[in-house]
Amino acid sequence: MNRGRLGRYSLWQVRDFFVERGIAIFIIGFLWGYVLIAPLRAAMGANWSSDRVSPAWPVVLQISSAVVSLSVFIALNGIVSTDRKAGYYRFLFSKPVNVVLYYTQLFFIYMVGVITVMLVLGSLLHSIMPAFSILNFLLYTALIYVAMGGIGFFLSVATRYDWLSLAAVWLGARILRLLYGPKNDWRSKAVELLPPVHKLDDVANSLIAGGTAPMTDVLWLLGYGALFFVLGLVLLRQGSLAD
Repeated sequence: MNRGRLGRYSLWQVRDFFVERGIAIFIIGFLWGYVLIAPLRAAMGANWSSDRVSPAWPVVLQISSAVVSLSVFIALNGIVSTDRKAGYYRFLFSKPVNVVLYYTQLFFIYMVGVITVMLVLGSLLHSIMPAFSILNFLLYTALIYVAMGGIGFFLSVATRYDWLSLAAVWLGARILRLLYGPKNDWRSKAVELLPPVHKLDDVANSLIAGGTAPMTDVLWLLGYGALFFVLGLVLLRQGSLAD
């Protein structure tokens, strides 16, 4: 493997992210936030407040956390499976480039890309509501990228339909935990193996609002995502991109 060649690939990976995903993430995030916040601000008029005591504060937290999840979903969609389905891997790896290192680099470049777009969106939110912390918002973005993105990366390696699989896993885990988590039987034990999405709301509210969150919840989310990211790399190393 030529490390210099792998480094040159990063320039194209950065370009591809912003052209194919970054612009879409920004537009969707901006429109979503504008559609929800602008009418609320207009309705409140002189009662609008930029402090955390404002009735709009919980709405801002909910919107910002939802935009992050949607952005990660868009960024990770087809990160590996598209190359396999479209046959791009034949061109990408016609030269001696390590497949595992290539997609590892791609994963983290996309992470930087998502954080960059969220920096812009967070700055816009901060201009509307100064109490909104850009740094806390970026920390939450990095956390969700690892937690959700690690699972999405694994699914993109393992299946051709990673976007559908990730949506099913992410939403299904939340629904199953709500249904069976409180029950004291084998089903409540079984759902403990699912992604810890039930922790997201509390982590989002505490991390974005105050910059802190229960360490056990943070480590659980990070550990789960990191585990599946590593499993995806192992599958890449031992498997084949060819269908």
